[in-house]
Amino acid sequence: MTVSERFQEIRTGFERAFWVANLTELFERLSYYAAFASLARYLHETLNFGVEQASSLTGLFGGLVWFLAAFGGTLADRLGFRRSLSLAYLILSCSYFLLGSLGSPWLAPVRNAMPLGVLVTMVLMLPALGIALVKPAVVGTTARASKENVRSIGYSIYYTLVNVGGAAGPFLASWVHQHMRVENVFRVAALSVFLMFFAVLFLFKEPERSGETQTLSLGQAAKNFFTVIMNPRFMLFLLIFSGYYIVFWQQFIILPLYIHDYINPKTDTELLLMTDSLTVISLQLLVSFLIQRMPAFRAITLGTLISGMAWLRSGFPG
Repeated sequence: MTVSERFQEIRTGFERAFWVANLTELFERLSYYAAFASLARYLHETLNFGVEQASSLTGLFGGLVWFLAAFGGTLADRLGFRRSLSLAYLILSCSYFLLGSLGSPWLAPVRNAMPLGVLVTMVLMLPALGIALVKPAVVGTTARASKENVRSIGYSIYYTLVNVGGAAGPFLASWVHQHMRVENVFRVAALSVFLMFFAVLFLFKEPERSGETQTLSLGQAAKNFFTVIMNPRFMLFLLIFSGYYIVFWQQFIILPLYIHDYINPKTDTELLLMTDSLTVISLQLLVSFLIQRMPAFRAITLGTLISGMAWLRSGFPG
């Protein structure tokens, strides 16, 4: 197959729904990582939580996203991807706006009616509901709205846009924080996903199913979920692998507070958090080429070792 023929396959291999869903995913990731990049310091410096409570709440923000995703896919299948995406972006726009307004005068009656920690916890749970619907809807659209011969490229486009959003989010947070109050980071994030709500309503058309089986009910999904977690070998694997991600996400949870409080208070911690996504974007192809013949277990072990050494180095900055 010539290059021109392959390009023609790619050009005609995706429905419009593919491009709309993945474009909105870019802005959803931008909003998520912008909010995540500023959240720990916002809780600590603006809402006056201690370091331990601020980091715990930041971890809750990230952790709920992955927990609820197990059920988000089932709900997205039953609602349809168009309804799921529009509902998700509406939830996200409201929740990010609320998050940035926790210290506002108009929320004073609510703040006075309950402990601030309880209020923040409740608000932090809302974005997880939206993201749990976005991820399976976008991945499902990528699968359904891509022809078989370009589907792998479709997933590559999806993951590339996720990383672009992961790099753009902290950059946006940095710019907003440098020019305005940190609360506006969350309001800009809210505006970003609110625009995606209209993009889905006006531009997204539900992709057709292609011989898929009947979707599961929420009860069946819950039953399958408990069947999986009762498998000890699989759960051991998840436990070991989750240890890597517990460490990985500390760059958003504790690293900004650590650098600001103990290294240099003038450091632009939001901009610093661009490093992860930029590294993935820049080195993914090279690293994939270098380890293509390496067994998966060895590659995972090597990656974990490199990450661990990097964190040890961060703990001894001198």
